[in-house]
Amino acid sequence: MCRYGFAHYKPHHACFACRKAFKRRLRDDVDPSGDEHPARCPECGALMAEMGLDFQAPPRGKVKAWRVLETLWEVGETFHSCGCGGPGYRPRDPAALRAFLREIIAGYRRNLTAWQAETEPRRAENRLEAIAAWSRRIARAEAALQRLEG
Repeated sequence: MCRYGFAHYKPHHACFACRKAFKRRLRDDVDPSGDEHPARCPECGALMAEMGLDFQAPPRGKVKAWRVLETLWEVGETFHSCGCGGPGYRPRDPAALRAFLREIIAGYRRNLTAWQAETEPRRAENRLEAIAAWSRRIARAEAALQRLEG
């Protein structure tokens, strides 16, 4: 059974500039009829990244670990899951991040190739959108890898 399926947990947010993480109350817990507002860092006021319920922040002084997390977030790899098995492996240091990015780029390219070869008529309407989405993900991951290696 999915751990997060029935209970309402506070979403985990991170501010990479301040290297701080917070759990934010759900709108329904505060004002069910109110507007949804983006999470802002209480220290610097910047928008915070929603990292997923399985996110555990490193200590504030671990600058390299925070940079790794920021790069993961930039390429769309966060800590979201249903709670059954967790989000899967996530690297904690720059060397592991480079290897991880190479792996996800290869997986993204396989998905892109599959969508480019898609011929089934009922999936044709999603084909161009999927090709564009996978192309964007590849570009973001390749740019992050170049920054790490450059």
